[in-house]
Amino acid sequence: MAPHLIGIAGGSGSGKTTLARALANVLGGAVVVPMDAYYRDLTDLDLTARERWNFDRPEAFDWDPFVTDLCALRRGEAIQRPVYDFTTHTRRPEVEPVEARPFLIVEGLLVLHSPDVRALLDTAVFLQVDDQTAVDRRVARDHRERGRQPEAVRARYARDVQPMFDRYVRPTARWADLTLSGREPIESLTRRIVTSVSVT
Repeated sequence: MAPHLIGIAGGSGSGKTTLARALANVLGGAVVVPMDAYYRDLTDLDLTARERWNFDRPEAFDWDPFVTDLCALRRGEAIQRPVYDFTTHTRRPEVEPVEARPFLIVEGLLVLHSPDVRALLDTAVFLQVDDQTAVDRRVARDHRERGRQPEAVRARYARDVQPMFDRYVRPTARWADLTLSGREPIESLTRRIVTSVSVT
């Protein structure tokens, strides 16, 4: 049987990555493919230009290899997933081998944006969360994982993240099979998704 592909979309700070990891454990070692790994390589830009780059618009992603890799996983084939460096905004030389599993989970801002990706999904999930929670989570993550100052994170959120969410991300909720709250306990969220997958 072809793997069951679950897509988790939603705004920054909605809890996509946390949910994807928890769901993978519940489903017994499912594979998680982060869409963020497929950001365009900005090596050709200087550091100042990279810092100004808008990472929340569709053009920020390298769609062709993203779709190609998802198709390969759906066929049961292994892929060599790219690794993105969020400090330098470039693609690292190493890759991460990913084996196909019965359940595949792909998570990211714009997972439901592309018709080509939506056509591959068996279950589509959209996580929504209030603006204040999203901002607070984004600030905490970027400070903890990427060494960015809270003031800079909030400024980028206001400049890029929120406008692009309203324009590109929020409208994709209409294609979700499940629209869930990112503030709901993780155990409840995974249970609801597993129940939906079992039914289908």
